[in-house]
Amino acid sequence: MKLVIFGLGYSPNLGDGVIADCLTHAARGLVPGLQVEAVDLSGRTGFGAVTLANRDRALRLLAALPRWLRHALVRWKLGRMLDAAMPRWQEACRDAGAVLIGGGQLLSDADLNFPLKIARAARLARDAGLPVAVHAAGVSRNWSPAGRALFSGLFSTDLRAVGLRDAPSIAAWTAQTGGRPPAPVLARDPGLLAAECYGPAPRRAGWVGVCVTDPAILGYHAEGAVAGAGAGFYDGLVRALAARGRRVLLFCNGAEEDRRALAALAGPLADLVARGQVELAPSPDRPAALAHLIGGLDGLVAHRLHACILGYAYGRPVVGLGWDRKVESFFASVGAGRFCLTDPPVTPAAAATRLIEACEAGISAPDLARALAEARQAVADALAACGITPPGGS
Repeated sequence: MKLVIFGLGYSPNLGDGVIADCLTHAARGLVPGLQVEAVDLSGRTGFGAVTLANRDRALRLLAALPRWLRHALVRWKLGRMLDAAMPRWQEACRDAGAVLIGGGQLLSDADLNFPLKIARAARLARDAGLPVAVHAAGVSRNWSPAGRALFSGLFSTDLRAVGLRDAPSIAAWTAQTGGRPPAPVLARDPGLLAAECYGPAPRRAGWVGVCVTDPAILGYHAEGAVAGAGAGFYDGLVRALAARGRRVLLFCNGAEEDRRALAALAGPLADLVARGQVELAPSPDRPAALAHLIGGLDGLVAHRLHACILGYAYGRPVVGLGWDRKVESFFASVGAGRFCLTDPPVTPAAAATRLIEACEAGISAPDLARALAEARQAVADALAACGITPPGGS
């Protein structure tokens, strides 16, 4: 049987590619012989594809416009991209048995971006008569009336299951869909299966990581105030860690804005780089490279959810910096709520101290094993809802 997965496998933010890889890995492991076809909802066909040039400038421009004009521009731009992608998507769905949509924060309405993409995927699945499951997706409570209408296209399909990655997402889905069936259930993020998907990571013993994220992009997508977004926060955090005897690897998840933010730290931290206390990692170009970079560290601090999830998947202590409920929810779900810092005025010194505490505490092996088992079972449940089971299974 053939399964089509709609996600963001070729996103420059490699955390999205981690989700796609791990979901594919889990599905194939659960159902031997299953053919999996991954489709990128942004129309990309490979890594490095640019779907929006000068993205940060475009986002700033959109933010300055009234909503009706933003929506009109996004409909025009995305409509052209989706029209061009449709022949490839239709070919992917040919002879398929089911469609999964997920995971990631796909059910979010930032100027109709994901509503338009998911509505088009839903229409394709409906026209092909394929059973559909939403899997391990995040939901933001930000749907506009137009976005809500577009997301409702999911209910025109043979929607068998809705798996959402945290309790706030379930509450947001229920409130914005009016509680239409099927009832949503919790589904662990597939990224938790990264260590088994990508294999062992080369160790960098004695090094901790700081995942650098552009504050502007966090502000555009944030559901509230951003912890650790002040000027000089990363510089101060690195210096605080170095003063405590830690060597620090600065890295990013690969997004263009994050790469620039990372490169901008080379000058301010040149003295520590010269002394060998700090390194700036080349930006990884594949999800596996990001997983191996993170998995080899002693611990890390990050805003990006999938930097945190990758660290946890490899059993590395992680400190999260809050900007979206999904980060706080993940830490709470694995019993590590105290290691997610959500107070916007958090100081670099406080974040450094919390990372050292996390490294000393370590990861609970039983909690990690339970989270991985739940992530694997959630994939099995989604497949079963669509009628895909192992040979001889029920």
